[in-house]
Amino acid sequence: MSKLTGIVMMMLVAGAMALAQAAPQNPQPSSTPNATNSVPSAPAVQPDPAKQMQLDLDQMDSLVNNMATQVSFIRDTNMSILLNTNVRLWTVLIRDLRLQMQEQQKGLRPAVSPPHR
Repeated sequence: MSKLTGIVMMMLVAGAMALAQAAPQNPQPSSTPNATNSVPSAPAVQPDPAKQMQLDLDQMDSLVNNMATQVSFIRDTNMSILLNTNVRLWTVLIRDLRLQMQEQQKGLRPAVSPPHR
């Protein structure tokens, strides 16, 4: 049972590390009372939603692959069945989201008419 706990903890740590890497790194503002910011801050650049979704799906795909790799180390049959089911579920969901994104991108592109002769 301790091996199972160790593997689950390792998966949780790996997931937390992946989330920490994906989180934006914001520096802490200076806490000195004399510090004044007279320069207006530039408006935050909004990322392209399609690009962000693609990055998120790539990260989810990577996490699912890590989970699938870790399943082989689990000796508990019930836990391995559960994790294999989760891997299949997330794989289907990621695939469907990618297909949905492709369909939306096709719909957003203007139709290119053939050149007139």
